[in-house]
Amino acid sequence: MMSDLFTFPDDVPTLTDGTVTLRAHSLSDVDAMVEQCSDPESITWTRVPVPYKREDAVRYITEIVPAGWRNRTELNFAIEGTHPDGVRRFSGSASLRIGGNQSAEIIGGMHPAARGQGFFYRALKLVIDWGFTQPEIEVVIANVNATNWASRRVIWANGFTFSGTVPRFIPVRGERKDIWFGTLRAEDSREPKTAWHVPPMLETDRLKLRPYRVSDAERIGEPDGAATVRRYMEACASGEQFVWCIADLETDELLGRIRLSNLDGPDQTAAEVSYTLHPEQYGNDVLTDALRVVTEWSFRPVGQEGLGKRRLSLTAAASDKTSRYAAEQAGFQHVSTEPEAFATADGAFEDLLRYHRLNPDWR
Repeated sequence: MMSDLFTFPDDVPTLTDGTVTLRAHSLSDVDAMVEQCSDPESITWTRVPVPYKREDAVRYITEIVPAGWRNRTELNFAIEGTHPDGVRRFSGSASLRIGGNQSAEIIGGMHPAARGQGFFYRALKLVIDWGFTQPEIEVVIANVNATNWASRRVIWANGFTFSGTVPRFIPVRGERKDIWFGTLRAEDSREPKTAWHVPPMLETDRLKLRPYRVSDAERIGEPDGAATVRRYMEACASGEQFVWCIADLETDELLGRIRLSNLDGPDQTAAEVSYTLHPEQYGNDVLTDALRVVTEWSFRPVGQEGLGKRRLSLTAAASDKTSRYAAEQAGFQHVSTEPEAFATADGAFEDLLRYHRLNPDWR
């Protein structure tokens, strides 16, 4: 229990950065709160009652929020910002739920009209910085519903360190959901601790290379489609890889996957490429086109919005004629062969061929 109790709303501080303001909730927020909690995104990611009624919002504002402040169990602020119609009003909530061991969990949500403007990032920064002035808060915890990429990015941008995925942690509407677990300590910087790689849109005359979307899981197929897409997106979010969905330029249908990895190894001027095709695409030049455009972007100077790499490498099984053809057509040279280094699906081994391509313009 904290040392000093609060009286609601008189003791709730007003925090602002000039763009968003955190303040005590009031009954004037009821209508906007009903709109927020009836929104499909809120229903998906939170445990608000469904359907959410006006009396739910009134009870929340007049009973639940004041009790949290009074008992020092949850310090809950209303977020106020300017909506697209130019009116400044209730835009969501952000709170610190007090736990043991001098910790607090960060919780919040946004009105749909206020999303996508950076308000939640600003609100969390304000509430976290204020929270660390409270004597019983030394570490703030984030339990982010896995696949809620928007929330993860806001938490990441506020400097949290992610410590992995906790399976089946949070009960949501009869099902236990995985969560990403993150922490931020008072002495930590508020800068992101890792890169978050967003693959740029790249195009050829018939292909588009774009970031993966959750909807791509259906094309990959069950039972592993959703897990595969999540793994690709996680690799980008953790700063480990760039992973593109190779898609048809006109239909946007998934045709394959190409990625860059080993970006921060001992030689940071180099990276490794790997790729795969959807089974329906074998026999055409999809891989060749995709590899060419990724190579061009990888070699493009950083000042020209490229990656500025000096060297790319890739490997292919000796029997994988499609991958070898794509590499050779895209200008990669065979530099070595590792005998029986590739494990096949039937438990046998075959030779592994290594290719590379050097950037002729690298400085």
